[in-house]
Amino acid sequence: MELNSLLAEMTRRKASDLHLAVGVPPIFRVDGALVPAPPPNLMPEDVDALLQTVLPKSKLAEAQEGRSFSVTLGYEDQTFRCQVFRERGQLAAAVRILPGRIPTLEEMHLPPVFEKLTQCRRGLILLTGPSGSGKTTTVVSMLDQINMTRSERIYTLEDPLNYVIKSKLSLVTQRIVGEDVESYERGLMSVKDADPDVVFIGELRTPETARLALEMAEAGVLVFSQMTADTVADALAQLLGLLSESRRQLLARTLEAIIAQKLLVRADRQGRAAANEILLNTPRTRQMIADGQTQPNLLALAMEAGQQLGMQTMDSALLGFRADGVISRETAQSHLTDKARLPLG
Repeated sequence: MELNSLLAEMTRRKASDLHLAVGVPPIFRVDGALVPAPPPNLMPEDVDALLQTVLPKSKLAEAQEGRSFSVTLGYEDQTFRCQVFRERGQLAAAVRILPGRIPTLEEMHLPPVFEKLTQCRRGLILLTGPSGSGKTTTVVSMLDQINMTRSERIYTLEDPLNYVIKSKLSLVTQRIVGEDVESYERGLMSVKDADPDVVFIGELRTPETARLALEMAEAGVLVFSQMTADTVADALAQLLGLLSESRRQLLARTLEAIIAQKLLVRADRQGRAAANEILLNTPRTRQMIADGQTQPNLLALAMEAGQQLGMQTMDSALLGFRADGVISRETAQSHLTDKARLPLG
């Protein structure tokens, strides 16, 4: 068996990921679920042999010494990112397919407010959700919408790279943290003096990154970023926790939107659909943030009140999907906060 044959199988199965580990067969992730290939289980020499077919000996030696690394692989017309590491003294790998094209906002069936947000010229737009919720795909689709519709200087700082964004009307530069630049902080310090119009920061994790992002947004740059949090309220609490009291006022001035996303299995089993909770920074929400009135129940009330502007709670998104037959009743019920709102039948 060669790794290229497994990459071909990934494409055939429409899998997003492939996992190679000793003691189990190759495992594919299809529509969010782990699907093992038929036995036999992989032995240490099997994993070594699979990786030797595509990686130079110098890289394998690095992994054997305990240093993990990521490489980009090409097979036919597809690109893959391969993360190699050690597990209990044995080599293991996780391979992710990098999509050949970026889906449009229309193809993703996202609400109209997403396209409206891409027309912003400054401020912070934060996408949040659990790992694997598709938030990077959503951000990149928004970036490519800008790329297709106006002339801007777009920079991204990512770890790892998930999509290649080809310059269209805009000029796009993508930098990989750990390869092209040492850290998000150093990358932002570099980008701020490089004439940016739009910047994507792969993740807001540190107070310094958050400070630089907000200062850039106030200076007239449209900043996109991500956090790992289940809800808008959780993301806002995390972000506020990274900021001093004085900079919370800066957040109130510069925030454009916080969007929480979940990927849900469609009722027809034809892939997954993105459900979104959306908070826009209206004068009301701006004052709430400035005054520290950001409890989840207050934010939910603000989102319910702002539906005509494009805001919505996650429960509203789920109920809308259920009414349109996009998701099953069981899926809606398992994700709803207020299950009593789900109609019978």
